[in-house]
Amino acid sequence: MKRLILSLLLFIPFLVFSQQTVPIQQYLQFNGRYDFTAFGNTLNTEENGTFGACTILTESTADFQLDPGQTLFSAHLYWAGSGSGDFNVKLNGTDVTADRTFALTAGTGLNYFSAYADVTSILAANGEGLYTFSDLDLTGAIGPYCSGGTNFGGWGIIVIYEDPNLLLNQITLFDGLDYVDRNSNNINITLGPINAASDVASKIGFLAWEGDAAIAVNESLRLNNILIDNPPLNPGNNAFNSTNSYTNSTVLYNMDLDFYNLEGLNIIEPGDDQINIQLSSGQDFIMVNNIIISVNSELPDATIVIDNLGVLCEDRNIEANYTVRNSNSTAVLPPNTPIAFYADAVLLGQTQTVNEIPIDGTESGTINLNIPVGTPQNFVLRAVVDDDGTGTGIVIETNEDNNEFEQDVDLSSQGLIILGNNQSCEGFTETLTANFNDLDVYNWFFNGNLIGGNTPTIEVTESGIYTVSGNKAACFVEESIDFNITFNPQPVVAAQPVDIYRCDNGVQSGIFDLTQNDAIVLGAQDPALFNVKYFTTEAGSENNVGAIATPEAYLITGGTPQTIYVRIHDSAQELCYAIAQFQIYYTPVNAGDVPSITLCDQDGSGAEDVNLPLEFTAHVLTDQIASEYIITYHISQADADTRANPLPNIYSVPTPGQTIFIRIEPVIDSECFDTTSVEVIVDSRPTINETPNPLIVCDTDNDGYAPFNLHDADEDITNNDPDLVVTYHPTLLDAQNNLNELVDPYINDDPFTDVVFARIEGSNTTCYATVALVLEVRNSPILTEPSPLRLCDDNTDGLQIFDLTVRELEMLGAMDPTQYDFYYYEVEVDAITAGQNALETPDFSGAIPAPTAYQNTTPFQQTIYVLAVGNALNTAPYNGGEGCFDIVPLELFVDPLPTAIQPLPYE
Repeated sequence: MKRLILSLLLFIPFLVFSQQTVPIQQYLQFNGRYDFTAFGNTLNTEENGTFGACTILTESTADFQLDPGQTLFSAHLYWAGSGSGDFNVKLNGTDVTADRTFALTAGTGLNYFSAYADVTSILAANGEGLYTFSDLDLTGAIGPYCSGGTNFGGWGIIVIYEDPNLLLNQITLFDGLDYVDRNSNNINITLGPINAASDVASKIGFLAWEGDAAIAVNESLRLNNILIDNPPLNPGNNAFNSTNSYTNSTVLYNMDLDFYNLEGLNIIEPGDDQINIQLSSGQDFIMVNNIIISVNSELPDATIVIDNLGVLCEDRNIEANYTVRNSNSTAVLPPNTPIAFYADAVLLGQTQTVNEIPIDGTESGTINLNIPVGTPQNFVLRAVVDDDGTGTGIVIETNEDNNEFEQDVDLSSQGLIILGNNQSCEGFTETLTANFNDLDVYNWFFNGNLIGGNTPTIEVTESGIYTVSGNKAACFVEESIDFNITFNPQPVVAAQPVDIYRCDNGVQSGIFDLTQNDAIVLGAQDPALFNVKYFTTEAGSENNVGAIATPEAYLITGGTPQTIYVRIHDSAQELCYAIAQFQIYYTPVNAGDVPSITLCDQDGSGAEDVNLPLEFTAHVLTDQIASEYIITYHISQADADTRANPLPNIYSVPTPGQTIFIRIEPVIDSECFDTTSVEVIVDSRPTINETPNPLIVCDTDNDGYAPFNLHDADEDITNNDPDLVVTYHPTLLDAQNNLNELVDPYINDDPFTDVVFARIEGSNTTCYATVALVLEVRNSPILTEPSPLRLCDDNTDGLQIFDLTVRELEMLGAMDPTQYDFYYYEVEVDAITAGQNALETPDFSGAIPAPTAYQNTTPFQQTIYVLAVGNALNTAPYNGGEGCFDIVPLELFVDPLPTAIQPLPYE
């Protein structure tokens, strides 16, 4: 394709900084019913300048819409800004990385950048609507640019769309990064090649950066030396003024997304192949990033390829098959378009197209070319479409530079030769093929004898010399070089190789002797005729590449098992081979540390059952897979080493315990093992009083409920063993599971008689014992305080003999006197002490010995304390009241006799 690019070299004698730009050049071209539009936005919040805010956004949004009937064809994102560049951004949240980048250094020495990415897939996925460009963060870069008013950032998307109602147009996208400013006032850009049939619907679009609406100093845009403008949006003296012609926006700060309709302006003439652009500025710094042109174009585009070359005959004729295409075109290719064929620069022959070739259509043909004597054996055959044999074309095309196809030709390979394998294996069938399959007649020979004909291929099974000859019309050819084929001995795998095992137990290494399979796979085959090699990949064994260098000492790689491929091949050619495979196992085995356990001989049998696998297997395995290992348990190390006398899964361990030896071995390799051991301790049950005495409490209100201090039974239950701890529970199950401990004081649940369960544990055993403790609530006598006993003093000493028992029935009331015994005390505390001891250690020796004849010891008045205690006859209700008591005071009075009345003296 012809490209005419005018490079502008500026010489400014007093600049300190060198300038760097990227010239505007053609990037993409499309031919069809296409047109373009654009959308985008700035990242500036206001027009920059000396008094502007030195801030910039990291994202902005713009709307994309197409009209009905228009379909997205492709989309091209450009973004730019101050600084050296940020080339990873997002569009609607999708990561975008620059496909191409552009750098510009202005005469001020400041750097600017632009980037490009094809975003067709993103627009196709999201459709029409709002698009957010984000993650372009220039905040840290714009500082040095703010004082000069060139801090900027923004983005734009050029959209090419298809519309069946459009004319056939040519859309050409040019891009780069070039600029003008007060020191570099002009740039000239030549856009081409283009192919304009007319100026109908022609237009041009620009994406430019850094234009300022407030600076209108000799800022003009000319196409083919004609000023173009679009007032009031884009006046002739301020073409780049922060506007968007697609939306009529005037606040696209520091960027311009503009287009101009060119129809009727006499800028585009039929047959134009380029447009010259002149951009000038007397002050404003303006960078041009891309230019897109749409012109009406109705031209064909002829290309040609050579599909196939025939055999070189004895008369040096050769047949060429070719195809002409009309691709990237906007008009049909006319019939009779000439075609020329050259051997290097020598014209060999000419032909022409027959039919009109439509857009994107093809036409194939055949031509016989005579190769002149003296033509080099190796030359370039050139096919040129739209060439009358002098290098001149007769058809105007969209692209005049793509009419030629070149093919390297080696005349020796155009002779008749046999294609196939020269080496094969006994028992195989080889197919031999003539290199040309379009001859009319074929004759095949074996060792000079005719063996077949009229087919381009034959199948052979014998070693020897094969030749072929043939005819195509008047063209006769024969093979010039004999084809010699040898069928070599074919090995077989005599027996399948065996898997090899090594034990990864910390003792054996992972080095294997693979050659122990040599004799197995060879069997009776002669080792002088066949070699054996080993490989780590199937592809390597098939292709005889990467054989293990030292198979007798191979270090396993990767995980276990590893597949090893063994190849047996003929020692002469290494062509005929057989392959088998086997596994090598570097079997890991590691007996993990097993923590000791303590069991309880709860039933006192002298031994305790343990489920060995349940308790220990997980510890032995650690992270090894259970299904891949066998674990056995033994009572000695010797048994574990030989796997002798394995213990049953449920094993009874005697008190006080035993060492269990454990063996672990892989399922696949019984010779590989590791061992460990575990201490199993069996504790005995605490020794306790299995029949403790009931706890008895006297009921003060005789309702059958009373508070108990349960721990009063501890010494009785533990036989006074200080190492044992007792807790009490409402049920046997609670005691066994150490749940719901009862606390003192405990009030019985059932009236009069209740049972709680004691759990007994010791500091020197893990076992516990349980026992039932009976609780008894006994009725207490409830005495009525008796009326006092009174006697007359028969003298004046205040002493008298009393029968203390006479008030017993009065005190008992309705209670049965046979069920209670009475004791009388001069001191109240003695009565109380005797009553409190009555349940366990009754002692009434301190009582008044003869209560029926008691002489008071305190003259005139004395208090006696009466103790009533339930006796053995007190059996109802429920558990009776034996040993329970009540105390009341009995008052004794000795009344003095009255004094006799003396008669009054007579007066």
